[in-house]
Amino acid sequence: MEITTKGRNAVRIMADIARHNDVFVSLSDIVTRQRISIKYAEKIIAMLVKSGCLISMRGKNGGYKLSREAKYISVNQILIATGDEVKLDTCSRKNCARAGQCENMGVWNTLASLIDNYLDGVTLQDLIDKTYHKIKFN
Repeated sequence: MEITTKGRNAVRIMADIARHNDVFVSLSDIVTRQRISIKYAEKIIAMLVKSGCLISMRGKNGGYKLSREAKYISVNQILIATGDEVKLDTCSRKNCARAGQCENMGVWNTLASLIDNYLDGVTLQDLIDKTYHKIKFN
């Protein structure tokens, strides 16, 4: 399981745009605030537009805007849009010969579900409001 720099930057870009979502946000403003190259940001933003997370508008007052409210866009959706699906390489995914009799398989599958559910439950609004500590561990 790995979240790449591309995935982490996509989440940062989306949170940046969400903080300014009353207007279209220019690419130059995003890269200045996030300190990433224009070419790299363009690639990431193209993925986010293609996936339906962002909308774009050309012209003087153009830029990028969320396609829906921040509370309806999860971190998991953003990661999936950039190809960074966070999945454990569990035994069941590898067609392990021991899958039917392995005592460990349930642990890894449960962990994979917890990760998925957590990332599905954390929204851009949670990042802005810093309310992403929804799961309490004993």
